[in-house]
Amino acid sequence: MSLLAGFLDFIFPSRQECPFCRIPQQTLKICDQCLLSFAGFQQEPICEKCGRYFKADFRLGKISADPEKAFCGDCAKNDRFFSYSRAAGPYEGRLKEAVHRYKYSGKRGLALPFSEMMFRVMERDSNYSRVQAIVAVPVSGKRLGQRGYNQSELLAFGLAEKTSLEVLPILRKIRDTPPQAALNRVQRQENLLGAFVLNDNAAIKGKTILLVDDVVTTASTLNCVSQVLVRGGARRVISLVMAAGRVS
Repeated sequence: MSLLAGFLDFIFPSRQECPFCRIPQQTLKICDQCLLSFAGFQQEPICEKCGRYFKADFRLGKISADPEKAFCGDCAKNDRFFSYSRAAGPYEGRLKEAVHRYKYSGKRGLALPFSEMMFRVMERDSNYSRVQAIVAVPVSGKRLGQRGYNQSELLAFGLAEKTSLEVLPILRKIRDTPPQAALNRVQRQENLLGAFVLNDNAAIKGKTILLVDDVVTTASTLNCVSQVLVRGGARRVISLVMAAGRVS
């Protein structure tokens, strides 16, 4: 058992069940049926930049020079400070319910199976072999006090144990912001302006950074944090999240 797993299991014991379908079993692990579902998600068409899933079974948006690749409307029209992002699955159904339990109901033990699924994405994708350090999207001090933990940071430490990469605690969210889910696209961007600061530019200078978050819906948070990292000296930002929304 890893150090993170042992700590979470001791302090915050979880029911022994599949974290997604919640079928009881001997350990807190993903059942075979849910593993098959996740494998199927990896075959769905996604935006090649932000990694969000398309709503239909065909690709929309601007087609790149490679006809097998496509970008969603947001990524085709807007500059992105991150180079690449992928998710373990779409933000819907059982996965969305599990993320809500993890994020809003104190089920921090779910960081273990979540980080395992995210690591499986890394193993399949050679782009992640280039990353040199991990940075988690921070939460405000107020939100940290209310929740008791930063859900993205727990995922980052889970990935660090599997990759031997260091998690750099160099970002802070200096002001609390309204929940992004309640805002439209323009409001989300304005909501995050000046919310994040970088404490240590030298730690990321010239490095390819793995930026970890739990969910990407419009990619506004992802882009804002990536902007801070890139302008602070990071060579490249590649993101990995547990769940990604769908785009039309």
